[in-house]
Amino acid sequence: METFFEHDLEKLKVDVLSILHYAQNAVQKSRSALLERDEVLAREVIDGDEDIDRLESAIDAEILRLLALNQPVARDLRFIVGCMRMVVGIERIGDEAAGIAARGLDLLDRPPLPRCRFLEELFGFAGECLQKTARAFADLDADLARELCVDSEDALDLNVKVFKEMSEYMIEESRTVERAAQMCFVAHSLKRVCDQCANIAESVIFIKEGACNRHRCD
Repeated sequence: METFFEHDLEKLKVDVLSILHYAQNAVQKSRSALLERDEVLAREVIDGDEDIDRLESAIDAEILRLLALNQPVARDLRFIVGCMRMVVGIERIGDEAAGIAARGLDLLDRPPLPRCRFLEELFGFAGECLQKTARAFADLDADLARELCVDSEDALDLNVKVFKEMSEYMIEESRTVERAAQMCFVAHSLKRVCDQCANIAESVIFIKEGACNRHRCD
């Protein structure tokens, strides 16, 4: 029969996947808030960040209870510690999404810049990274987790391309400087989302294989 502890571990997994789903939705909505100039969605993302913060606090409390009452060892301990690391990164993903939405609000009263293909590609890439992150954790798939570490490098390349394109706007017309700079910050936020996915992937590898791969993923 399933023990209470096993049930609690399964609940923890569900809770981590739930907060990750919230963060995924926040990044997706931030895209429309910025690129489609949707004020309603922008405010939804900003207000929803508090929900992600509350979930993080609840999961932290849950983890501390599991550690205190059960004194887990081996893989169970790795799973709990890995989840503890993950929720920190997930909460930061929510912060990045809220920051993008806030920049969208700031730009509503300014004429839009021409569409940036690389920025739209980076939004899509970040969304794919988040989907792969959820699958890697749900299945504890170390191979998929390693793919995410490579994806993080690709996100850096797209970030640089956005910065170069925005720099060209700034050079051509000084009035675009503020708006172009905001887009550079957005690109950096999306790159940070992908970085956090890589960090979560490192925790998946730690849970699955017991290897500490922080900052390496190799």
